Amino acid sequence: MTHDTSMTDDASTPPTSHRRLPRGAKWLLLAIIVVLFLVWLGFAIAHRMTHVSAQDARVMADQITVSSRLDGRITHFTLTEGDMLVENDEIATLYSAPDERRLASLEADVVAQRARLDYEKTRLAMAEKQLEGGMNLTRQELDASKAAEKAAQARLTEAERDFKRADALYKKHSVSEQRRDQDYYAYQAALAEHAQAQQEVQVNQALADNARVGFINGSQMPLPNPDVLRQQVKIAERDLASAAAKRDEERLRLDDLHITSPSDGVINKTLVDQGEYVSAGQPILMMHDPDKLWVEANIKETDIGELRQGQPVAITVDAFPDAIFKGHVSVIGRAATSQFALLPDPNPSGNFTKITQRLPVRIRFDDGPTELIGPGMMVEVDIDVSDTEPRDHG
Repeated sequence: MTHDTSMTDDASTPPTSHRRLPRGAKWLLLAIIVVLFLVWLGFAIAHRMTHVSAQDARVMADQITVSSRLDGRITHFTLTEGDMLVENDEIATLYSAPDERRLASLEADVVAQRARLDYEKTRLAMAEKQLEGGMNLTRQELDASKAAEKAAQARLTEAERDFKRADALYKKHSVSEQRRDQDYYAYQAALAEHAQAQQEVQVNQALADNARVGFINGSQMPLPNPDVLRQQVKIAERDLASAAAKRDEERLRLDDLHITSPSDGVINKTLVDQGEYVSAGQPILMMHDPDKLWVEANIKETDIGELRQGQPVAITVDAFPDAIFKGHVSVIGRAATSQFALLPDPNPSGNFTKITQRLPVRIRFDDGPTELIGPGMMVEVDIDVSDTEPRDHG
């Protein structure tokens, strides 16, 4: 009986996969693991001493609620969540047919009031010309009567002197009685002429005075006195201003029926549908500016003393763990978040459990793909507190 020696030899030789490492190699591997652990522990301790972290931070933004200033039914609204808006973009339109008709009526009223003002100004200009012409005429007549009165006065003086001379000569029998009587009657005629001239001056003076109030040559002017028309012009100007103010108010109301975006931003949520009736002040949509995001982290009060404005922050967004975001401390809150709770704990029992409070800290983004994130996203922040000098980040 023969035996297969080759099979015997293979069975007696152990497979290489089950060979044990030498004792020296085991100790070397263990030493490497211990060293790596110590190095990691050292870095972790150093990081803990130079950094303050928070895992429950959130991305925040200024939430803008767009509302209508007026009541009305929405006739145009096609926006949805995520749509981009530019400042003054139209958001919605309210029913405006009655307001458009009222605006047309007010526009017509403004045109009518302007025409009335122009008419009153034209009447005033004509009345001023008429009054100026009448005043010139009466002034000329007054000047002429005054000149005539002066001439009559001169003739009266001469006639009086001739009569006195003739009367004296008559008494001396130097002239005849007939000559003396001729000079006497000439003197009496000069007296009458002078009295008539004085009366004409008085009449023309009265006409000149009356012309100032719109009476020319004893009859009223075709148009009222310019002073009256000036008051009517002022009334027409006030009526025109009132009509224009009503028209501008209606224009503003019509503009308010077209609701526009107050700023650039992204729509977060729409709150109405086309065809709905909205009341004044009722929210239509909510939006935010994607270029003005920040992180709000609630930091333990035991760590808040190490924070300074401007300290660099490493930000990790849960939705994009591979993206790199950098920021800095912008605002450090001075009141614990528990102070703003809706239902504060009055602790009526007298039992007290000390709980570490948290204070809000606002962190601004400096770098990173912020277009990928939005308000409400969870983030983790790591604040480098080894930098104790405040920085100005503009």
